[in-house]
Amino acid sequence: MMLRLSDARNFFILMCLFFFCCYDANSSSTAAPINNQPKFLVNKGCNVSFNPQINQLTLRSPITVKAQSSRARCIIRIDTSNTQKQFRLVPLAFKGVVKKAPARVAITSFLLGDQPTPYQITYGSAVNFDLTKKILPTNYTTTGKSVLGINLVLTTTGGELELTDLKFALQQK
Repeated sequence: MMLRLSDARNFFILMCLFFFCCYDANSSSTAAPINNQPKFLVNKGCNVSFNPQINQLTLRSPITVKAQSSRARCIIRIDTSNTQKQFRLVPLAFKGVVKKAPARVAITSFLLGDQPTPYQITYGSAVNFDLTKKILPTNYTTTGKSVLGINLVLTTTGGELELTDLKFALQQK
């Protein structure tokens, strides 16, 4: 059986038509999905989670510093550049206990590109502390300034400190 040139040409035309009719340019499986949620990053030594449904950061387990491990650092970044919305960080809870002094807490919440507003305190005696009202909310994100952050450092020289509650809201304007 011989294949005629017209049959081959017709087959090729039918295949092209089939391809173009079935292909939907708006639903390409190779295109990356558009993600409009803020991106959350945290260092390994800090057990903090981000719940995007309620836009809240929460400490999942206490952070403890004592003589054997005298320093703990927590670095959190939230990148909102992939959203069209404006956000800021608002402290909801920042509590802990100094079981044995001396101990020091230093925290900064900031919008990258703005002047940070650090807060630090050194405790000379055992005490429960609540620094929620001492930490200022950040400014709202804008075009060019879209990364929010929290830097937390807990230190002691022979004492013991435990951060028991840390919550920040990612508030939308």
